[in-house]
Amino acid sequence: GWRQNRHDNLLRKFSSRLAFLVRNAVTRDGVHDTGCPLKLFRRAVMERLPLFEGMHRFFPALAMMHGFTVTEVPVRHYPRVHGRSKYGVWNRLFASLYDLVAVRWMQSRVLRYRFRHGSVRRDG
Repeated sequence: GWRQNRHDNLLRKFSSRLAFLVRNAVTRDGVHDTGCPLKLFRRAVMERLPLFEGMHRFFPALAMMHGFTVTEVPVRHYPRVHGRSKYGVWNRLFASLYDLVAVRWMQSRVLRYRFRHGSVRRDG
């Protein structure tokens, strides 16, 4: 999903935009809103992705890395009615940067092979 007309405060909107720019510069996947909780994947995609704590932010980039197509659909973003978010800029920053470096490393090291009727062909 891609949250349209976000109902967040200015700091959250700014930090999300900055995170998008940095993340997109590194992963080059073009995904607008990896923080949106609505994500749907085919089983074949999830079976190929490496699962690590915090990597949910990078599922689209990892899926593309394995040759899958990613589509974003607009979703409504409702304002928070009760409580406060347990996530902020500072408690996500360093873990996200560390994960971003890990994803970039994986992207640079992935082997792209396709199998066809008993033969192996290397892509890229």
